[in-house]
Amino acid sequence: MIRNFFKVACRNILRNKGFSAINITGLAIGMAAAILILLWIQDELGYDEFHANKDRIYEVWNRVPIDGSLSCWNRVSALTARAMEKDLPGVERAVRVNSNNKFLLSVGDKKLMKSGNIVDTGFLQMFSFPMLKGNPSTALNDRLSVVLTEKTAEILFGKEDPIFFRLFSLLRY
Repeated sequence: MIRNFFKVACRNILRNKGFSAINITGLAIGMAAAILILLWIQDELGYDEFHANKDRIYEVWNRVPIDGSLSCWNRVSALTARAMEKDLPGVERAVRVNSNNKFLLSVGDKKLMKSGNIVDTGFLQMFSFPMLKGNPSTALNDRLSVVLTEKTAEILFGKEDPIFFRLFSLLRY
C-alpha cells in the first residue's frame, strides 16, 4: 500500500516538474522559517535562565519624550537606583550596568583590548554567574575590582593565578 503511494507520488512529481519544484521549494522555505522562529523563541525564553532568583530580577527602562518622539533606553541614574531601593517596598536591590565599554587590560608587557561592563557592587549577589575562583560576595567591593572571564585571564596571566597577581592594572580606553 505504502509502496503504491510512493509510486504515484514519484509519477506526479516527474509529470509536473515545474509545479512540483515550486511546491517543494515553498515547503522547504516555510519549514526553515518555522524552525528559525521556534529557535528564536526558545532563545528568548531561555535567556539567563540559570540565575537562582530569575523570577525576582527585572530590568528598568527610561521613557522620555525627546523632540516629539518617545525615546527609551535601559539605563537609570545612580539617584534613581538608590531611590527605588529606598522608596519602593518590592525592590530589594538595584544594580546598574554600564555596558559597551572598551578597556585596555595590561599585565607586564601583555596588553589586551576588551569590551566589558562597569557594574555596581551588588551585581554578583543579584546575578548568579558561575565563578571559578574568588568570592562573589566580596569580588566587586573595591572600586577598582575586576572580574575576568577564564579566557581573558588565561591570555593575560597564562598559568599564574590571577587572584594573587598584584601588578594588574586596568585602564579605561
